[in-house]
Amino acid sequence: MKKWFYPLAAVTFAAVVLLVINLDDGLSGIDQFGADFFDGLDFLLFFGFLGGEWFLATASIAAVLYLWFRRNHYLGMMIVLLAVGGGNYLNKLIKVLTERPRPDGAEESFSFPSGHAMVSMIAAIVIIYLITEKSGDAAGQALMLAVGVLISILAGLSRLPDGAHYFTDVIGGWLLGYTYAILCLVVYEYLMKRRTSA
Repeated sequence: MKKWFYPLAAVTFAAVVLLVINLDDGLSGIDQFGADFFDGLDFLLFFGFLGGEWFLATASIAAVLYLWFRRNHYLGMMIVLLAVGGGNYLNKLIKVLTERPRPDGAEESFSFPSGHAMVSMIAAIVIIYLITEKSGDAAGQALMLAVGVLISILAGLSRLPDGAHYFTDVIGGWLLGYTYAILCLVVYEYLMKRRTSA
């Protein structure tokens, strides 16, 4: 993993903390900008499935099967499940703790952070890292990661045109998703080093 990924995760975590502190006030300008900018861009709604539970579950199962049959990589399989499943649970927990209402009561659940943005970011980073780590093709890895992040961006933005989320919910989801994904990969690399040195 690139060494700058670690400090960037600390920055994204700090940014999430600032967002949470200012949820009740101070974010209205950013949210209003997002509402105005994405209003009417209904084509983004099509990409909502990219952050849905069925799509992410399918991608995770496919990654687990690949790691199992192609590499017998049981630790990698566990990390995928921990990252995506644990990230989904963490998202729901933070929503309950922050209790931020949806814009205009769009949905019954709480709003911050966006699950589409957060869990898709986790899945993109962790799955792509694990299935490409032995490839030796840095350019291919970078391209796949860029595609994964683009999928997460589209999944998050799909929640804005219909008012399902505030813009800062989506931003917070991306930031927290990145932080949690890197944390999972730090645990993975630590366990791999212990296994190698044992």
